[in-house]
Amino acid sequence: MLVGLLRYGRQAMTAIPGTVDELTTQWLREVLGERVVSSRLADANSGTTGRAVLEVEGAGLPPRLFVKLPPSDEMQRLFVTAAGMGRKEALFYGGLAAELPLRVPRSYYSATDEAGEQYVMLLEHLEDSGCTFNNGSTRYSLDYVREMLAEFAKLHAAYWESPRFATDLDWVTPPARHDIAVDLIAQALEQHADTMPPVFRQMGELFLTETDGVYRLWGEGAHTVVHGDAHDANLFYDERPGFLDWAIVSKAPAMRDVGYFLAGTLTDEHRPQARELLDEYRAQLIALGAPAPSLDELWQQCQWHAAYVWVGATVTLAMGDAWQPVNYVLSSLERLHGALEAFGAVDSLEQALGG
Repeated sequence: MLVGLLRYGRQAMTAIPGTVDELTTQWLREVLGERVVSSRLADANSGTTGRAVLEVEGAGLPPRLFVKLPPSDEMQRLFVTAAGMGRKEALFYGGLAAELPLRVPRSYYSATDEAGEQYVMLLEHLEDSGCTFNNGSTRYSLDYVREMLAEFAKLHAAYWESPRFATDLDWVTPPARHDIAVDLIAQALEQHADTMPPVFRQMGELFLTETDGVYRLWGEGAHTVVHGDAHDANLFYDERPGFLDWAIVSKAPAMRDVGYFLAGTLTDEHRPQARELLDEYRAQLIALGAPAPSLDELWQQCQWHAAYVWVGATVTLAMGDAWQPVNYVLSSLERLHGALEAFGAVDSLEQALGG
């Protein structure tokens, strides 16, 4: 057990559980109060992070809590710690989540140590709240896309170039750069380029030869709070779109969210309307008081960040089934290749890089 830990919600220091076996009724009483009568571990699994479901009984408590804690796999734990993912998400649910103008899971308790090696979050069990998932496919329409863009506009306008990035939100930092991505993209090209459309090799080779420049372009533009990973598996619906999995919440250009979402969500039929949808999003930013740049500037950033989501998917592909099933990643890449071509993403990056 650890001592001297950062924690939220109660004043006294309480050790953070290292495993699901330490999610005991006594520990729950320490962090949630004596109202906890009983608890039972109903489910547990481990992927990018550790997850568990606790059945609980107590006044004012829901019947189940969704728990996030470090993954059981040692290599994955090292990756999550190095990336700061667990610590960031715990800090998010410990404070920022409560003030966002978005639907996010309710947090009952959140804690992390300074290094991010240990963390725990007790969150709303969204299924029990009647939320639905995989709405990008089951609910997909241009109306759904517009709903999502409206939610992004609320988030981005609220923190547009916020002075709080220098004070209480100083932990919301620019997206981490993982140099291992270069090796993994090279590995993915070697293994898959011959079975992929030409844009796969074009984007991969551009990234490998212009890595520093591509990262520089991804940082250009006014910064705000971004979710950073807005794909279908990290979204839900509860009378409005909602956002979960805030492990890479960051300070970045708004197109990190919007370009990511549009590239990964729009169908072949609707991609020609991407610029028009972006213009609607821009109008909402302005109505909410954010000094949005021109549509041309936003569109250029949108093109660049469509490439960002491609890099993330291709890195995941290089990992085989370790992070996501390969068939799922290949399906995602098929859509992303269509977006790269429709958005002119590779050409836009090459021109901006002086190619």
